[in-house]
Amino acid sequence: MYPFWEGVLIHSTLYVAITSAFHVLVSHLTVAAAWFNLYIERRAVMENREELYQYLKRSALGLLVFAYVFGALAGVGIWQTTTAANPRGISTLIHNFVFFWGAEWYMFLIDVIGIIAYYYTFGRVSKQTHLRLAWILALGSTGTLSIIVGILSFKLTPGLWLQTGNSLNGFFNPTFWPQIGLRFFFMFVITAAWALFVAAGLPKGFFERAKIIRYGAGIGILGLIGGVLTWLLIYQPALPQHAWAILPSRAIPQPTFPIIYFGLIATAAGLLFAFLAPDRQRRVFALGAMVVMYGAIFGAERTREVLRKPDVIAGYISSNQLVFNDLPARNVSSEEQRLNETGMLGSLPFVPAASQIAVNPRMTFGSSDPEVAVGRVIAIQQCGSCHSISPQTELSVAGVALDLRSQAKLLQMRNLSTVDEIDAYLGGIQGFPYMHPFVGTLEERRALAKYLAEFTQLSAPQTAAQAGK
Repeated sequence: MYPFWEGVLIHSTLYVAITSAFHVLVSHLTVAAAWFNLYIERRAVMENREELYQYLKRSALGLLVFAYVFGALAGVGIWQTTTAANPRGISTLIHNFVFFWGAEWYMFLIDVIGIIAYYYTFGRVSKQTHLRLAWILALGSTGTLSIIVGILSFKLTPGLWLQTGNSLNGFFNPTFWPQIGLRFFFMFVITAAWALFVAAGLPKGFFERAKIIRYGAGIGILGLIGGVLTWLLIYQPALPQHAWAILPSRAIPQPTFPIIYFGLIATAAGLLFAFLAPDRQRRVFALGAMVVMYGAIFGAERTREVLRKPDVIAGYISSNQLVFNDLPARNVSSEEQRLNETGMLGSLPFVPAASQIAVNPRMTFGSSDPEVAVGRVIAIQQCGSCHSISPQTELSVAGVALDLRSQAKLLQMRNLSTVDEIDAYLGGIQGFPYMHPFVGTLEERRALAKYLAEFTQLSAPQTAAQAGK
């Protein structure tokens, strides 16, 4: 077990979501842009159209400065935020896929060196050699994407890995190929906006400007259609039954699907406008499309992550970082039964015993009641990965709460306020498809109920004030 970071102002997992959505935007852009640039460059070479290199140079420089620099920084940010938000989950992925991660970093090295070589060799090597560099860049970036998708899809559908413990079984899992197809199509929608942005910056008298805008818009429209069909016909049918139970549940915040649908419709309308009226395309339209797509990606990636709730790795590790199933192939045993007998407190590293909490001012969290302080520690370990469990992560901006499924609000919504009511509720939470049963002794569950009752009472005036607005 590892320490847990609750977050500052917003929940720790929202830091992950904000960072990863931006990383998805730029990383998918680099892959599809490499293929789009390859397509344009092949036309330039085969048809001897020197003027197309003006677009290619602008696109390559923009990718080098924006996508690769900020994308790489966001990638580092993902490692930092995921390690802080759920260290045991990311540790399991590292240990299980260590050679895959190594291969991905090798591919990424090819990718980074490739874009540098690609940009700085314009006009310095033969056109055929430069075209070969374009091929290397496109294939290297696709290799990076493919390896990451294998690891990401494993978290939702580990497949035969749960029986064999074999990393290859986990990598080539039931949703690997469907997710590859889904991302491959949608990444061309992102690249279409990039192509429109770059091409719109070309001089208005440049006679290939409108044609490149139409190329980009057309590929984006095809990618959008292909992505939607892949989701409906291939990806959705591959989802496990558990994910189908999560989709209509409260685990997915209500605005998520409207944001995704609005993103799809607005992007389709923008691409169609660019295709039909390329001369009226402006850079600000492409930037607006990028912002809209960031929102849609945020909603889509968050939904993909929520579909495996309440687990970090479906069928193996729960969101609170406890192993709840045996994995004989790797000599791993479930921890839940043991912890139900011994209790959580003092039985895991970094989870102090009740006696330590009562005498340490830093662990009482300002409470004079030692049982409430104990309940706060239990709340951090049991609930903190998926819920805001204190005012520390309940930031409000312009009256809009940015909490993450606040425990106080959930209990208020269900009219649960007394310790007895909350304790009984905790005893049956496994009835929800997105919840595991409470792990620990009955005394620890009672302490958690006592803390949540105090947290709910503390949050009640703020919630009432927001409702009055």
